[in-house]
Amino acid sequence: MEQVTAPPHAGLRSGRVFLLGGLTLGHAIIHWYQQSFVILLPEMKQTLGLDPVQVGALSSVRAISGGAANIPAGFISDLFRRQGALILAVSMAWIGLAYLLVGIAPTYALLLPAVALVGMGGAIWHPPAISVLSRRWADRRGFAVGLHGVGGSIGDTLAPLAVGVLLLAVFWRTLLHFYAIPAVLLALGVWWFLRGGYQEGGERPTLRGYFGAAGRVLTNKVILVLLVVAGVRAMGQQAILTFLPIYLRENLNYSSAFAGLMLSILTLMGIGSQPALGWLSDRFGRKAVLVPGLALLALFALLLAWARPGWELVGVIVALGLFFYALQATILAAAMDATAFGAEATSVSLIFGGTFIFSSLSPIIAGAVAKAWGIPSVFYYAAGLYIFAMLLTVPLRVRRAG
Repeated sequence: MEQVTAPPHAGLRSGRVFLLGGLTLGHAIIHWYQQSFVILLPEMKQTLGLDPVQVGALSSVRAISGGAANIPAGFISDLFRRQGALILAVSMAWIGLAYLLVGIAPTYALLLPAVALVGMGGAIWHPPAISVLSRRWADRRGFAVGLHGVGGSIGDTLAPLAVGVLLLAVFWRTLLHFYAIPAVLLALGVWWFLRGGYQEGGERPTLRGYFGAAGRVLTNKVILVLLVVAGVRAMGQQAILTFLPIYLRENLNYSSAFAGLMLSILTLMGIGSQPALGWLSDRFGRKAVLVPGLALLALFALLLAWARPGWELVGVIVALGLFFYALQATILAAAMDATAFGAEATSVSLIFGGTFIFSSLSPIIAGAVAKAWGIPSVFYYAAGLYIFAMLLTVPLRVRRAG
């Protein structure tokens, strides 16, 4: 794929380094909002008296809506790629306003559509963000996508810790009443500061050119297999994210603050590992990172069920966190390697859409598993999914980066 540069007259805000930094910061904020949901789930469960299957359904609705939003987001982002900053701003404002609706929803029936809107808002961010990085950083794609992922890990790390502490003093509904204001203000900042980065040189995209490139994406076997790998990996991830906080609260009798701390540790490790694994995949190939990474995810998921409370459990969560989010960036880089120019956002939306759709069923399945055999059995279920994803990756012929 060719590398795209800004027009010759572009200033600082059009530079690719500024763009990468701004997108990484914005990604952190989006993931703050997304990851808040995980630590809020036990509070929703307790307030509304939900059973494990209903809890899983909330996560599934969020995932399904995110997957549904990804496909049109990819189409719009490719066809109107010079308006990418506006699409990012819509994503930021949307998720904050959706949380306001979650906070005021009085019943489970009304909570479900509000949670669906949360999933849609967060999903819109990724196609315009990752596609422009793929074009502007084609020579170091794995590193750039990995660094963008660091922003997500920072948000994922800080949100559970901060929200967990806030929930000790503030009722969860009250907290969400204040989520919309900063999101709208930040949306204006995203549009203002990042719009220069999307003023790329070259011809404007056309419908004919877009559909030709998109058709090649949809028939590319490597991308389709990576879509399944990403989806199965996300199924394991969603199962753990949904039930690890509940396991800590109900099985091990930890506080919401401690559960938030453990989720923060889980994501904190990805801050360093995402760019590191991206660099390794640029240097040695995508599959050289994906196969052992998925195998280790399976091992550490099993150890979650076996670890004793205390430092042993913390050590397992630390090890799991090294690969828990980081492998998604490598999967995306591999998909970008195989994507025709002009359809980058469509490829991203397929990977994320598949991820959301596959993972949408996982919390419900995990809820049924937990109801039948106890919450620790969910970690065995997640380990099996990671092994399956690894087996799909082994025969895949992924083009070596660079």
